[in-house]
Amino acid sequence: MEASFYPYLGALCWIGMLLMLGTLIRAKVPLFQKLLFPSSLIGGLIGFVLINLDLVGMPTSTGWKDITPNIFSMITFHLFAFGFVGIGLLQTKKPASGKVVMRGALWIALVFGMTFSVQALIGKGVFVLWQDLFGGTFETVNGYLLGAGFTQGPGQTQAYATIWQTSYQTANALSVGLAFAAVGFLVAGIVGVPLAFYGIKKGWVSIEGGKLPQCFLRGLMDKGDNPTCARSTTHPANIDSVAFHLAIMATVYALAYAFGVWWLCTMPKGINGLGIGMIFAWGMFFAMIARKLMAKFDLIHLLDGETTRRLTGATVDFMICAVFMGIQVRQLQEVAMPFLIAVVLGTIATLFICLWFGRRSPEHGFERGLTLFGYCTGTAASGLLLLRIVDPEFDTPVAVEVGLMNVFATILFKPISWSMPFVPVEGFPMLWIFVAVTVVTPIVMYFLKMIRKPAF
Repeated sequence: MEASFYPYLGALCWIGMLLMLGTLIRAKVPLFQKLLFPSSLIGGLIGFVLINLDLVGMPTSTGWKDITPNIFSMITFHLFAFGFVGIGLLQTKKPASGKVVMRGALWIALVFGMTFSVQALIGKGVFVLWQDLFGGTFETVNGYLLGAGFTQGPGQTQAYATIWQTSYQTANALSVGLAFAAVGFLVAGIVGVPLAFYGIKKGWVSIEGGKLPQCFLRGLMDKGDNPTCARSTTHPANIDSVAFHLAIMATVYALAYAFGVWWLCTMPKGINGLGIGMIFAWGMFFAMIARKLMAKFDLIHLLDGETTRRLTGATVDFMICAVFMGIQVRQLQEVAMPFLIAVVLGTIATLFICLWFGRRSPEHGFERGLTLFGYCTGTAASGLLLLRIVDPEFDTPVAVEVGLMNVFATILFKPISWSMPFVPVEGFPMLWIFVAVTVVTPIVMYFLKMIRKPAF
């Protein structure tokens, strides 16, 4: 029994305890409320310190055993992929038809892709320049992961880094990539929140920013204010509804994992790493098929969207906490200075891009720029948290635009997303892809009349 509990179940227990601690700290400490740090981020920061002090482990019959960062990295990988299964099971909303919304979504998608490219170029450039000036044996290609970590978040970064390490033996890609992603969450709060309040003070917002409710700041609902968040689709005498949804997601994930293993074992070397590295994509694909089949056999009513969203959200909370605990400081020692320089320059560049294009947006410029900054440093959730400060009731269409932008990004972002797994291949033109996106995007936006005179 002891062997089965250690180390993965033990690691999940640690994540659970840290999430509870993070929830308590968020509810009691005003600083974290002002910065809108979620419990997963607070707990993850504490876990990062503890695990790098070798204080994370489990008691066993043979004494205390450490739980290593690679265990949490593995958990991060699987939680990310499992979350994409939930996304694939959700009903796809039809794109909004409004001209402003469509234009805003395309605007966000274009600037999003450009920001990724600029961040990646900065990361790579800093790593190369530092190595040329001061020497070192670290992999300069890992600098590209600044763009992935900031703009795409920990899950996608984990996928790229896993492929790089398994297929091309790129040293420390996982630790560097996860570190970029983790710092990105901090940047979203530390820089984004003061920016939001500064915009309100300067009158840059489209509507008057309201005061955020205490329950929003504390992160806990008030007594008696408990909205319904799920609907039962099975009889509890047979199977609990949550268990039923978990069973569907687990089955789909098992199929995705089996397909990934098959790919790994049968495909040529160089692309076989995509089998495991792209499990999140296979999972979403199989989930969409599962949803179609349930609809075909008139079983779709058994799939509750809110339950699926709650389960997906839960995996994200656990994943963010695990991200920080998967970072090994020892593997970052050689790249500590270029890493920090890349983060600072990447933050400045992201802020400049979001504000420059936001000022020149056809409408709702500050809201779009602020939301995009949160998105391009943390996640979409980070962007929406910042948006809520300046648009508490989501009266502007920006929240809808953020959701719809994925429709455009799916097409526009393909050259980057399909290329990233092959970046370590000698001679692969990733540099020129990023340069092309950076140069072409403003030109396209100009001709589409998405760059106007500054509005603030």
